[in-house]
Amino acid sequence: MSRLEIRSLTLENYRQYAGENEIKLQTKGDKSVNVIQGENGAGKSNILNAITLCLYGKESHIDETKDNELESYPYVNRKVLDKVEDNETAEGRIEITLGEDEPEYIFSRSFKTVKLSGGGFSSTHGELQLKEKRGGDWKSVEHVSTRLNQILPVHVHQYFLFDGERLDEFFGEGYKERVRDGLLDVSHIELLENGIGHLRSFADDFEKELSDVGDAAERKRNRYEKAKEKVNNLEQDLEQTKTNIEETKDNIAEIDEKLQDSADPEVRKKQQRREYLTERLDDIRSDIEEVRKEASRELVKAGPPLYAVKSLEYTLSELRELSEQGKLPPKIQDTFIEELLEKGECICGEELTEDHREHLLSLQQEMSTVVENNLEGKMAIPGIQQDGQEDVEKLIEKRQKLAELEEKERQKNKELNEISEQLKAHDIPEDVDVQKQEKLRSEFEDQLEDLQEQKGKLEVRIEQAEEDRDEKKKAFNEEVSKEEKNAEVLKKIQFIESSQDELESMKDDIVSSVREEIQTKMEEYFNEIIWKEEDYTVSLTDEYQVRVEGPRNDNKIGSLSAGERQVLAFSFLAALTSVSGFNAPLVIDTPLGRISSTPKRRLAQNLPQYIDDTQMTFLMTDEEYTDEVRVNMKPQVSNEYKLNFADEVTEVIPYE
Repeated sequence: MSRLEIRSLTLENYRQYAGENEIKLQTKGDKSVNVIQGENGAGKSNILNAITLCLYGKESHIDETKDNELESYPYVNRKVLDKVEDNETAEGRIEITLGEDEPEYIFSRSFKTVKLSGGGFSSTHGELQLKEKRGGDWKSVEHVSTRLNQILPVHVHQYFLFDGERLDEFFGEGYKERVRDGLLDVSHIELLENGIGHLRSFADDFEKELSDVGDAAERKRNRYEKAKEKVNNLEQDLEQTKTNIEETKDNIAEIDEKLQDSADPEVRKKQQRREYLTERLDDIRSDIEEVRKEASRELVKAGPPLYAVKSLEYTLSELRELSEQGKLPPKIQDTFIEELLEKGECICGEELTEDHREHLLSLQQEMSTVVENNLEGKMAIPGIQQDGQEDVEKLIEKRQKLAELEEKERQKNKELNEISEQLKAHDIPEDVDVQKQEKLRSEFEDQLEDLQEQKGKLEVRIEQAEEDRDEKKKAFNEEVSKEEKNAEVLKKIQFIESSQDELESMKDDIVSSVREEIQTKMEEYFNEIIWKEEDYTVSLTDEYQVRVEGPRNDNKIGSLSAGERQVLAFSFLAALTSVSGFNAPLVIDTPLGRISSTPKRRLAQNLPQYIDDTQMTFLMTDEEYTDEVRVNMKPQVSNEYKLNFADEVTEVIPYE
């Protein structure tokens, strides 16, 4: 299969790149890797930004926390801007050539920067342009976004063009939502969701056609409409609560960053410990939720035989006693009755009448049932008792595991509270006001707890409100169906709702299938590129929790090192890429940034091979692309470049 590649990238006057710089990236044969190596500040990350700016109109990998720096760092190269007067404009462009066996698409976007008279700059970019090769000629394409979405849609581009250094944060707090979003992004369920939305609109329109319903039905319609409105209002409240939760988490994260940047090593140490405990606590709580569900399932299985244990023992004892007394099986044997029926006369010599024969046949059937039930009962009851005992043992095991997890949760919470109290008592006026920040953080923590409790209550209220809405809808439908013309409309509504249910079911099946495939791929990739010898079991639950289990079957995700978390995130993104269905190239900035020196060699060997038949371009620092790493990656590398940065200008040269 041919792979879609970035065959060349042209940067003209963009950021560090003055003049026209063409970087040829077409790979050769099995060598599917390109390496561009540059020191920090040389423009390595801006190669990734150039690609996203060209295709999507946004530099996706700029540090958004440094707004002032961004304002002073224009699109157009500073050396070029030095040559223009105040209020004059300098221009540049980015061009990307894509293709499989030959160039097929040329995407380009121009940009310009105005040099302001009061100092500073103002940058803007133009519309995305596309030329496509048809019959040997290059033709301009009108609907560029449509064509781009067929190649690499905006909603999945972050799984192909990403910053490896940020992957360490991927499996931090709130990762389950990121995992869920990624899974849904690559599930291709947009058409199903659009279809479900259209069906809802159709159903609403048909409901408006119901007419001449009478006073009783009109009252029921009003109740139904109010019930619908209540559900909608509660759903809006839930969305707002979720937004408030995210904002509160952002506020906590901002305080954590300040504490992490404190000049006091003791404050930094406590903050690092807290971040670790917080991540571990999230995993423990997810484990508690999962074990509780498993314990509930075991209770459902173990409950009936457990409650009936005395009855089962009594029944089995009675069957054995009757059997020992010779009363079971019954003395009237089935074969004896069969002989009487064949002979046609009783043992006394009297001829069997029709009534006699019916009685014997009934007795034969009864004896057969008694024998069969006796045998089945004696055989089944011990099995039921054994299964029940095993289920009880499993239930006890789950409850013990739950108790252990809850104790771990208590210990982690206790340590977190101790850290908080210690930081509240810590005051460094010349640095971060630790006391103030920690008190503020505690307020946000309390606020977050209240919001999460509110979220849970709203979810319960929505479920109850939906049940009430459905009951009132049913009552209204029953009333209006008495009119024949309304009954016809109701049939249409019911058909639409049935179709909607089918689409919802299809969507759930697709998401479940994609989840299982991602789980399989993620486990495969993680074990392929991790540097440790033991195998890990990686699983992705229905609740989007990721578990990494070692030989002792304990979830290690909370205790993974920064490098291991980065590999896990790589593996997840690789799995998304694999199942997405898009034949798109990968560009990864700083792929080995968080990996310590020891495992870099093995990772360098395995990383280029972790997604088959995909062009990969690695943007690496000199600390990543060491001589040892280069030797191990060399067999897979087609093109190597080095970025030489001097006097605010970067030159792209072949790596020697």
